[in-house]
Amino acid sequence: MGAINTFLNAIKTDQSLIPATLTRDALHRGRRVTPNLGFGSITVGELLKAIQLMPPQSLLLGQCQDGLPFLMDLRKPEIGAILVSSEKGAGKTHQLQVLADSAVRLNSPSDLQIGILTFKPNEWHTWKTKPSYQRYLQGIYAWYDPWASGMIQSLVDLAEARRQGNRLGPNVLVILDDLNFIEELDYEAQVNLHWLLAYGSCSRIWIVGAINAHRATDFRYWVNPFRTRIIGRVSSDKNLEILALRQGSGAKSFDAGEFCIFTREGWQNYRLPLIGD
Repeated sequence: MGAINTFLNAIKTDQSLIPATLTRDALHRGRRVTPNLGFGSITVGELLKAIQLMPPQSLLLGQCQDGLPFLMDLRKPEIGAILVSSEKGAGKTHQLQVLADSAVRLNSPSDLQIGILTFKPNEWHTWKTKPSYQRYLQGIYAWYDPWASGMIQSLVDLAEARRQGNRLGPNVLVILDDLNFIEELDYEAQVNLHWLLAYGSCSRIWIVGAINAHRATDFRYWVNPFRTRIIGRVSSDKNLEILALRQGSGAKSFDAGEFCIFTREGWQNYRLPLIGD
C-alpha cells in the first residue's frame, strides 16, 4: 500500500465536453502511514504528518476512506482551473481553506504564493494575522474591491511573461470564493479572469473557484472553463449535470464535508479534515 493517494490529469481529445479525467495512484510505495488515522476526525496537520516524504508542488484535498491523504499534483497543467461546488452549508469554503492550509505546509513561500478573492474577507481573517500564512499571501480582496482587478491584471502579466519565457518564480494559487459575485469585477477584469481560467495553469497559475450549486444554471459561462470538478452535496439533477458532467457521483446523498472527484477508477469520495495542526 502506498503512503498517499494522488490524482493526475490525462489529456482528452474533446476537452470542451468533459472535465479532465483523473487517476488515483499510490506514490512512494513501501512507505508507511501513521496507523489509526480516524476517518473524518483528523486535522490537516495530522493527516500530512502521516506522509514520511512530502511530495513537491502538491495540495491536500482530504482524507479517503482508506485513511490515506488525497493529494493534488500541481506539476500537471492539464488539471486546469478547479471548481468546487455544493449546496449552501456543505463545506465549499472549508474545502478551499483545506487546500490553502495544506499549501503552506507542503510548499515553501519561494515555491508557492496565494491570492484570495471572496465576498466575505472575514472568513479568511486568520490569513491576515498568522505569520506562517502571511509569507505566502499576495492579498485578500473582496470582489468589489478595486484592488481585486489589479491583482488579476498582475496575474495576466505574469502568465504572459511566462509564456514568453521571461520569468520563473513560484506557483500561484488563486482562490475564488463566492464565485457568483464575479460580476462585481469591472469588465476588463472579467475578461482577464476568464482567460486565466482557460490558460493560467499552463503558466503555473492555479485557480480554484467555489460556487453554490443552485447558481450553476445562471453562471454556466463561468463554470464551463473549469476542467477539474470537485463536487459536494448537490440535490438537483439539473445542477449536478452541469457541475459534474458525469453521472454516478452520489453527491445527492453526501453529508456536509464529504466531496468527490472523478478519477480513472470512477468517482473517488473523501472527507474534509479540520483546519490546523
